[in-house]
Amino acid sequence: MPVYMEISRLHRTVTIVARGAISVDEVRAIAERLAEAHVHAFAKIVEVAGASTDLTAEQIGKVAEVLHRDAAKEKRGPVAFIVDPHRTAFPQAFARLTRGEGPIRLFTSLREARFWLEEIEHAPAQPLTGREKATPWSDPKREGVLIRGERQRAVTVGSLADYVG
Repeated sequence: MPVYMEISRLHRTVTIVARGAISVDEVRAIAERLAEAHVHAFAKIVEVAGASTDLTAEQIGKVAEVLHRDAAKEKRGPVAFIVDPHRTAFPQAFARLTRGEGPIRLFTSLREARFWLEEIEHAPAQPLTGREKATPWSDPKREGVLIRGERQRAVTVGSLADYVG
């Protein structure tokens, strides 16, 4: 099954959605794309509630190494995993292996995950920027990629205004 990744540079957010059985090659491909995109400090939503994988702890460690490759100077942004409560092995193992790099939390709903990320982004220590009503999902220049097995395809992601006649 495919893995979809979308990057919003404007809002410094990455969204990853996985469905079905996900192979180690697909997970590695997403990690490679993240490393190449230099988005280590971006907030990430990783929706894996409808996915399953049989990655070992060693394979998860190798994925974490790929993500660290060019990110030594930056602290990792927060990661919100959206999970099926009965399948949490991958996100929990990833959280254990990357402890101390940045906040990671597991959620069962997208709404809770977005709320948590917005709380972090708008913490009182940060001054308001005037874009409080904008969201990462309203960025018309965000980038998307669809990964299925070894095939990758860029996906054009436009705003709703492009489709309203």
